[in-house]
Amino acid sequence: MVSKSIGIMLGIGLASCIQSSVPLALASFGVVTWIHMFCNLKSYQSIQLRTLNPYRASLVFSEYLLCGLVPSVKEVNAEEPLFPAFPLLNVKPSSEGQVEVLSADAKDAADHIDCRLQLGSKLSDVVKSREDAVALFNLYKNEGYILTELEGRYHVVLKESSSPQDMLKSLFQVNYLYWLEKNAGIKSSNTRDDCRPGGRLQISLDYVLREFNHVKNDGEVAGWVVDGLIARPLPSRVSIGNEAASHPGIR
Repeated sequence: MVSKSIGIMLGIGLASCIQSSVPLALASFGVVTWIHMFCNLKSYQSIQLRTLNPYRASLVFSEYLLCGLVPSVKEVNAEEPLFPAFPLLNVKPSSEGQVEVLSADAKDAADHIDCRLQLGSKLSDVVKSREDAVALFNLYKNEGYILTELEGRYHVVLKESSSPQDMLKSLFQVNYLYWLEKNAGIKSSNTRDDCRPGGRLQISLDYVLREFNHVKNDGEVAGWVVDGLIARPLPSRVSIGNEAASHPGIR
């Protein structure tokens, strides 16, 4: 009520000053609009989101893989871009003596993963042969998702029973795949070789099975809601019957 009363009084004062002057009216409109947008921006920046979307989760996981620590909610929220589709609008003012909390490598990883991630891919788009399908279904038979890399993109195929927790787990594996690529020089070869013991997908899944609960526990201590990933995946799902995993149904 107080802000509304102040706004009414300022409006009356501006109207009496401007009267019929078009330039003053345009200038006043521009100033008031800028103040309104600035206040909304500051209000948005004060909100601390504790849930994990793909970008925030990638920042958390990348920092964990690089230094073994989960960053705080405040640190990650401060780095998330306001306009993901328009990078030039996300430039932050530099301040002297400002301490960089998150590593540059973690931020770079989150940016690349956000661009390369395809959540909810069709199995038919990523599997080129029956042998590839068998290898993937055997590797991920106990998981709610199937992850593979094709043409530089991380494709997450979701099973019919997939949950937000499975999506979060798949993103942790995506982050480890990126870590293997950048820090160990292990890149994707082909699906069948990647699924074999010692292959890229097998190594990353084995790591996820060992470490996922640890990063979740550390994330919860840091204040994050780790129940699942907040995302809008594509609608495609894979339905697996009660017979062999080599005979999946796709819908």
